[in-house]
Amino acid sequence: MTKEFWKTRKGFALAFGAVCVIAAALLLCYFIFRPQAAQGQKKITVEVVYEDSSTENFAIDTDARYLEQALEDGQELTVEGSRTGQFGLMIETVNGVTASYDKNQAYWAIELEGEPCNYGASQQPVQDGEHYRLVYTAAGAP
Repeated sequence: MTKEFWKTRKGFALAFGAVCVIAAALLLCYFIFRPQAAQGQKKITVEVVYEDSSTENFAIDTDARYLEQALEDGQELTVEGSRTGQFGLMIETVNGVTASYDKNQAYWAIELEGEPCNYGASQQPVQDGEHYRLVYTAAGAP
């Protein structure tokens, strides 16, 4: 075997090792900096935006760690839905208003501080003072 063969193999091994180290570092950063569910008493606001753009606001005092449990603590707010395997609660009805994707491609979107949530209601960590929106959304709507 020639020297060039070993140089190429050594370079590949070094590059592969560097990629593994970078991947491990990124994974570690994700676990350190991902949103954590806060323990203890919190107060959140949930704004419901209906199909006709009318809104209702609900102040919820909760010790829940995730949004699904916090929504259950809202005394004047009712949220119903189905369970979808690993994603948990799929919100289908809010205060008696049902969004049917099968019927008119409508769904309830979850927003946190005006931005779409990265998680579903069952996995969205809740922090004190946060503002959530449950927005009736239909396909093709502006």
